[in-house]
Amino acid sequence: MIVLAIISTAFASSFVPVCICLLIIITIKKKSKLLLLFILVYLFTSCLFLFVNKLNTSSYTTGDFTGSCQIVNDLKIDGDSFQATVRCSKEKFQLSYRIATEKEQNDLKQLQYGQFISVSGSLESPQVNRNQNQFNYKEYLQRQGINYILKTSTLQITPKTTPSLLMRIQNLRLKLINHLTENISSKISPYCLALIAGDKNGFSLNIYEAYQQMGVVHLLAISGLHVNLLIAAIYFLLLRIGATRERTVLFLLAFLPLYVVLTGANAPVIRAATMTGLLLLSEKFVTKWSSFSIICISFILFFIIQPYVIYEVGFQLSYAVSFGIILSSRGILAKLQHPLSKSLAISFVSTMMSSIVMVYHFYSFSWVGIFFNLLYVPIFTIFILPGCFLVLLLSFTSSALLIIPEKLLTFFIQIIESTTNLFAKIPHQTIVTGRPTTTVLILLVIVVLLLFYQWQKKSFPVFLLICFACLCYISTFNFNGKVSFIDVGQGDSILIQLPRNQGNYLIDTGGQLPFVKEEWAIKKKPFTIGGSTLTPVLESKGISKLDKVIITHSDADHMEGLDDLQKNIAIKEIIFAKGAENKDIMKKALDSMPNIKQTIILAGAKWQVGDSTFECLYPNQEGEGGNNDSIVLKAKLDNKIWLFTGDLEASGEQAILNKEIKADILKVGHHGSKTSTSKAFIQKVKPALAIISCGVENRFGHPHEETLKTLEEENVSILRTDLAGEISYTFGKGFQTTIK
Repeated sequence: MIVLAIISTAFASSFVPVCICLLIIITIKKKSKLLLLFILVYLFTSCLFLFVNKLNTSSYTTGDFTGSCQIVNDLKIDGDSFQATVRCSKEKFQLSYRIATEKEQNDLKQLQYGQFISVSGSLESPQVNRNQNQFNYKEYLQRQGINYILKTSTLQITPKTTPSLLMRIQNLRLKLINHLTENISSKISPYCLALIAGDKNGFSLNIYEAYQQMGVVHLLAISGLHVNLLIAAIYFLLLRIGATRERTVLFLLAFLPLYVVLTGANAPVIRAATMTGLLLLSEKFVTKWSSFSIICISFILFFIIQPYVIYEVGFQLSYAVSFGIILSSRGILAKLQHPLSKSLAISFVSTMMSSIVMVYHFYSFSWVGIFFNLLYVPIFTIFILPGCFLVLLLSFTSSALLIIPEKLLTFFIQIIESTTNLFAKIPHQTIVTGRPTTTVLILLVIVVLLLFYQWQKKSFPVFLLICFACLCYISTFNFNGKVSFIDVGQGDSILIQLPRNQGNYLIDTGGQLPFVKEEWAIKKKPFTIGGSTLTPVLESKGISKLDKVIITHSDADHMEGLDDLQKNIAIKEIIFAKGAENKDIMKKALDSMPNIKQTIILAGAKWQVGDSTFECLYPNQEGEGGNNDSIVLKAKLDNKIWLFTGDLEASGEQAILNKEIKADILKVGHHGSKTSTSKAFIQKVKPALAIISCGVENRFGHPHEETLKTLEEENVSILRTDLAGEISYTFGKGFQTTIK
């Protein structure tokens, strides 16, 4: 039932009503209870979502806002950024505020849930995803009942506070987080925060990514394993000190909701707590419920109370893995006698069940987690988790008692992290699949379910595992060829995917100018173009390796993202114009990539792959890496001529007027600046379409009116990333924009 509900809601599309009609006919003829169940689940979820969506509206509109708001959820302070969910006149907004001073930051850290603040600013619609398959912030907020972002310009803390019972418990969690941060060593506190308070923000980016790469990052979050261990420990302790079984059960039933809120009320914790509560109730009322019945009941309760939760990654992962383990416990795990083989089977089942969710949301999954979990689960279960609770308890007593346990746990964690960093260097741990199409995704689900079914009936079906691997490969295979103008804000990044996986080329990586901030204002995990935008976009397209990265010139908005890119995506060759390496930003980037092939080109350089050809038209001589030293690349792709001009300005355009530059599609130089795209140049190129890459409401005013006028006068159609988001061209099909 769980799988049916997830599929029917997450992957519903325009063809579903047709499928439902066919299923009804088949159901009547075959009298299939399973098909009937699917139809009932689909109709129930559809009606519920229709009802919920109808209520999810706002009485406000975009524009100026001034008023008093109550902080109700998600209170976050990260560097100079302050965010919170606030309620104003019975409606929730996502508040965003830029902190001006360190003193103001310290004042805001004293805020609690239920407190009122006076604000003035403006209500804005949340951004939709600007690149294909990118995170849709607008949908994310709407599923929490939030329709607007409250961009705050001034904020004043008021003495008024009226916290509800839930907010009071949330405030206890804030105090717990502050206590763990201030009273425990910095090496231990991230683990205590994650495993006790459900706050993962304490980890450094490097160590968190190392755990993630190895497929054991789930151990850094509170999950069913942690909840079950804690409840079992309390249950055993209460019985040992003389409490009756009935009173112990009542205490745990009262404790579970409190524990859920104290740990952040994440979906995996709620799932584990609900299942544990139902298990305790079945014991109290002497009603034998199977594990399968309990997980189904918890799912239904969770879904009815909060329908949008079905879209949360944590919810999908938690139920998918639990569902897989429960169903395999009798047919598969029961046949295995040795503890090691049983643990390996559980790890395999968990990895396969979670892989479907991972490839859809994160475009990859770690296969080595099957083996690393055998090592890390016992370590976290036996040593780190109990050690964190011991350190927490001792931190409320004498500091002298805390010294030895804290040092021992610190030493143990240092060994674990050193080992983790060593293991993380093993290549090819992660399988990048891209986001599968609906067809491939459904096939993956079917293959995984068939694999477990066959494994339960017979021996392990190697053939089905091979089918799964083939589907993962097919998901990355580019049959037609594509050219994508990725929206990297105020910068350039163009991805060329040749048909039949003949090559992946990236022209520029985007980037942003670094702004110097005081230490207090620096975020723990700052936004970067290369790491936060470009890498996820490439991985969503199934790209884990780039054959060529062409840097047109050495400006930050064209190459600053290169550093983060090369940490996540394998690069075979980097190409740049002669002289570009003399600029500091390029020199530092090249020094950090000594093992990557570096090719210096000038006008005349050519290469061909299949029917696709590439030719460098400019520069003619060594330059300094500036705008007028930009590489101009002419390409023949899908029998169309493309001209990519970097940031070439009018004087550079003049230098190539005597060359064969006529093209069907022109990437406009310098983001549509008035210093580029001269009338003589456009008249010589004669493009049918011009594409401008620029940031939304950028401070440079790109594209300038003069440039747009020049293009319009020559009857050139225009597409802009600031208006359309990512612009994609598929060979044989034409252009498509992300924002319609």
